[in-house]
Amino acid sequence: MSHKAIEQKNVIEPPYYSNWGDLFLPKVANFILPVALKFTWLTPNVITLVSFGLYVLGCLMIFIDIPYHLIYTAILLPVAYVGDCLDGQVARTRQLSSNIGNYLDKVVDVLKIYIITMCLAYAAYLNTQDVLYIYLGFTACFGFNFRYYIKLETIFSQINLDANYLAKCSTKRKELYKEKGEQYKKLSETFGGKIKLFWLKNRSIFWVDEAEFVVFTSVAVLLNEIEAVLWIFAISQSLIAIWRLFERGYQTNVATEQLLEPMRK
Repeated sequence: MSHKAIEQKNVIEPPYYSNWGDLFLPKVANFILPVALKFTWLTPNVITLVSFGLYVLGCLMIFIDIPYHLIYTAILLPVAYVGDCLDGQVARTRQLSSNIGNYLDKVVDVLKIYIITMCLAYAAYLNTQDVLYIYLGFTACFGFNFRYYIKLETIFSQINLDANYLAKCSTKRKELYKEKGEQYKKLSETFGGKIKLFWLKNRSIFWVDEAEFVVFTSVAVLLNEIEAVLWIFAISQSLIAIWRLFERGYQTNVATEQLLEPMRK
């Protein structure tokens, strides 16, 4: 199967509601997808577990006293995240999507945040002997987890009110993707439109999710700024959680039609 044919299968999720890290790392996975497809034993679940193993190894490299260990961390984490993107692409291309695969992917995604954050927190503590960084690690984990809770609680509440809620969300998503696709295509035809398009695609730089945890950590270990990135994680997760708390409350009470759009945590 050619690379062109694979792209036509739309195995990369549309980026309209993605963070900035997800605008380029999935494309790397798409580039190596033809190679991965040549190995029939390389199933989506195998890729998920291998990428998780690389992720854990990358985090542990922070503490392993060997030459260039932080460089290994900076390399392994992005590679692991590309693998995390690749499993879904392989599943969609081979039509091997499964409930257990989706469950496994979502569970390890959250687990990765806890592992990377607490490894950074403990490393910062070892460097400074300041217990504050342990608290920052827990704060970042709590904020990230609370964001997930707000999203899931909002969805469950809407399902209780309307049994067709998820079906309506699916229809709305398809409509939005078509609408956004046409809008972005039109914008790309002019210079001014391209500038606006660049902003629309990258304004999510203010949001920190799984991909951004990986990118920020890789840069931080290379610059030896582990303490600084912990502040970024703790503050960003706390602020986003607070924003989501009030935003979902407003939508639930006043603007329920917005809850049909793709819901970010």
